[in-house]
Amino acid sequence: MDKEHEVLLNAFVIAKKRYRVFYNAGILVWEDESSKKAKTTVPITDVLSVSVSKLPHANGKQWMKRSKAAAAAPPPPHPPAAAIVRNEAHGSLDSDRIPVLSGSTTTNTLATTSSNIPHNHSNRGSLNDLSDDDRREASDYLDAGTIQAADFKYLILHYAALVCQKTNRWRVRAVALHNSEPRLVELWYNRLSSDLRDQNRPKHLLLFLNPYGGKKNALALYERYAKPLFRLAGVDINLIITQRAQQIYDIVTSKSILLDNYDGLVCCGGDGTFAELFNGLVTRTMMDCGIDIKYPAYLPKPNIPIGVIPAGSTDTVACCLNGTTDIKTCIIHIILGQHSGLDISAVYSADAAAKCDEGASPAGTGRPRPQLLKLFASALSYGYLGDIAYDSEKYRWMGPKRYDYSGFKKFLANRGYNAEIVVHLDRRGKQDPNDGVRCLDKCARCRKAKYGRDCGGERASYEDDDTEPLVVRGKFLMVSGANISCSCERSPQGFSPYCHLGDGLLDLVLVRHTSMFNNLRLLLTMTSKTKKLSELPFVEIYRTKEFRFTANGQSETNGGEIAPAISSEMMCRSKWNCDGEVLLDTNIIVESNCQLIQVFRRGILPAGTAGNGGIDQRAAATNPADDKESCCFGLCN
Repeated sequence: MDKEHEVLLNAFVIAKKRYRVFYNAGILVWEDESSKKAKTTVPITDVLSVSVSKLPHANGKQWMKRSKAAAAAPPPPHPPAAAIVRNEAHGSLDSDRIPVLSGSTTTNTLATTSSNIPHNHSNRGSLNDLSDDDRREASDYLDAGTIQAADFKYLILHYAALVCQKTNRWRVRAVALHNSEPRLVELWYNRLSSDLRDQNRPKHLLLFLNPYGGKKNALALYERYAKPLFRLAGVDINLIITQRAQQIYDIVTSKSILLDNYDGLVCCGGDGTFAELFNGLVTRTMMDCGIDIKYPAYLPKPNIPIGVIPAGSTDTVACCLNGTTDIKTCIIHIILGQHSGLDISAVYSADAAAKCDEGASPAGTGRPRPQLLKLFASALSYGYLGDIAYDSEKYRWMGPKRYDYSGFKKFLANRGYNAEIVVHLDRRGKQDPNDGVRCLDKCARCRKAKYGRDCGGERASYEDDDTEPLVVRGKFLMVSGANISCSCERSPQGFSPYCHLGDGLLDLVLVRHTSMFNNLRLLLTMTSKTKKLSELPFVEIYRTKEFRFTANGQSETNGGEIAPAISSEMMCRSKWNCDGEVLLDTNIIVESNCQLIQVFRRGILPAGTAGNGGIDQRAAATNPADDKESCCFGLCN
């Protein structure tokens, strides 16, 4: 019988209660025989792992206690190396494979040379590190190829569950199903394992960890949260701990590393670490395609997805992708393997594009391309935020507090900058940045943008023929191009709450220079949970595919010549804050690239929608204590 039409229906014992367990077409349901209200539904897409055991050790608490005790005690001398074994419950017990690169990116840039960092950062254990209890527990689980000879009566499932829809937090739950007939346990295990293998999930990841970003606790977060979850799901991690700026870029663009050996690239750090990763990945793709990386004719799409584990100061990208900066949620989304497209905006030098017609698109055919300066995923800001990024570099010793200190200084300075912005707007007026439509799960606008481009159908954004340039001049406190909403814990609404992740457009936010009182209103609005920047009278927001920025407010005379600014105040220029990095070029052209990269994420569910793709899921436990008992290694709390 076809697996799609095959139905499994048996009785199992869960927590000393008898349940009817049903599985068909990728949907697993267990229901209390005495009460139909006690029902849990889990799709196979939410199952992280399945194993069989002789003991109902579903929550892993004993394993966690032994691991902590072993970490506190000095390691015993190792006996002669034993043969490496593979255990389905504990993962492949081999060591890490850290790529050694030749050329400019040598081994001295890797974590293996740092004396204060442990040598073994594998998500796998070592057989010699197991205590006697661990060895005995390992023998209680399924070892590959031994299920027929063993007498396993427990089926152990670990699955992801949406525990708080308001905060979009996911956790790992575990359930132990007991049946006295090992034959039935074997049947269920084989079927669920087969369906899990059919899921397109990453099994080999290259993970870059920035130990100096944010609160400098990325390594501790990885060891505490990421490593156990990756090990549970059987994901092989090759970990590289960076030691300097731009090292991720250098490694990814190095020809010595074969990206085809990995199912994805992941970074553990902040927005700057993520920016370094996708800048390197897109550059590597251009190199592989033989495209000039300084003056590219177009930006090719990489065929490998990337992910981010938040460990920075604000973690804006992680918050917009997952609806939360919760580290466990982001790790679960990476493990489950679902990914979608993310717009990436490119910054070109306007000074190097003098041969291009004024206001012409960099994507226009038959025109010379300007120089590519940078790619960004969150926001590009000039003025107030650019000054903060530039000034805060002098206070890196303060950690994340340097942004508050520099922000207070620049707030008191209240400096404005003259500029001219040419923004290309939709001639039909269909792109409204205040339309009230947020980017949620299965977003219609992003799907239309994706399939419109892939299939050559109607475009969700607009072509050059459908746009008309709008010239905006004046004195501005801040000019920001938001590629995403830029919401985070400090700014719940972000720059533009209705900016989408994959529609091929960005929102241009213009804040006019005004009084100190209005600046205070601006800051209070940015930190408000309900108010939006668009409600302020001195803020303008435009939705566009591209814009051109020229500092000092140069204007064109009747004769077509450019009249330079005379005032010394107008000659004062700010810097650009590009994903947390200072960009010194002032006159630029910014263009959005629709879903240039693929990122590991699950869509943010609308309010009032159940988790797991709309399938109703209720925990079998009825009180918090029972939920705590069913957690994975204590990580679900």
